[in-house]
Amino acid sequence: EPENTEAGYVVSDWTLSLDELTALCPNLTQVSLVVAWFGDDLRCGTCTVAPKVEAAGREIVGVEWSVAGLSRDEVGVVSTHDGGPAYGGTPSDGAVLAAIADLKARGLGVTLYPLMMMDIPEGNPLGQPPYPWRGRIACDEGSDGTAAAAAEIAAFATAYRGFVLHYADLAVEAGGVDGFIIGSEMRGLTAVRDAGGAFPFVEALMTLAADVRAVVGAGTLLSYAADWSEYSGVQSG
Repeated sequence: EPENTEAGYVVSDWTLSLDELTALCPNLTQVSLVVAWFGDDLRCGTCTVAPKVEAAGREIVGVEWSVAGLSRDEVGVVSTHDGGPAYGGTPSDGAVLAAIADLKARGLGVTLYPLMMMDIPEGNPLGQPPYPWRGRIACDEGSDGTAAAAAEIAAFATAYRGFVLHYADLAVEAGGVDGFIIGSEMRGLTAVRDAGGAFPFVEALMTLAADVRAVVGAGTLLSYAADWSEYSGVQSG
C-alpha cells in the first residue's frame, strides 16, 4: 500500500521527479534540498520552532518517523486547510539521509537548506494573519531599540539554533554536503536593534554561522539566503 508513488505508481515520487529533472536539465550540477520546521507565532519572543507531521497516526512498513530524536507522537501536527494538511510535514531524518545519498549517487552536489515555515492557521487565537511569511516574525511592537528587543531575539535564537544545528549534524552524518543555508528571508528580525543600536539577530546569525562551520568543516559553503530588502537597505510594508 504505497504512499509515495502517486505520480508514477511504479517508482517513488522522489525517484520519478529526479529522473525527470536530470533528463530535462542534463547540465544540472547542484540542487538545494529544502527541509522545513515550523514556527507558530509572529512574536519572536514566544515563537517555537519545531518539526511537525501531517498526521498523528500513520503506519509505515519498515521505517519509523524520527527527527532530532523525536518520534511521531512527540511532535505537533500541521494545521488543516481546505480539508487537508496545510503543509507537507517535516521529512524523517532517515529520509533526508537517503535523499542526500541518492543525489550524490546521481553525481549532483547538494546544498542542505533548513527552512522555517509559519503554521498559523486561519482563525488563530492570536489574531495573526494566516500562514504568513517568516519575514514577518519580529519583536513586540515598541520594543525595537530596547533591552526587551534583545531578550526577545535571544529567546527566538535559542530555538532557531537547535533547528539549524540539527541539520548541520545530519549533513556530517550524510558524509558532507557542498553547501548549507543557515537562514532565509528573516528581515523582520535582522532589522531589529537593541538598546545600544546593535542588531542582535544579525549577531546571532554570525555566531550560528561560526558554530555550523565548526560542525560541517571548511569544505562546505555557508550562506544566508537574504530577502532583497535586507541587502538593498529598503524594507517594504
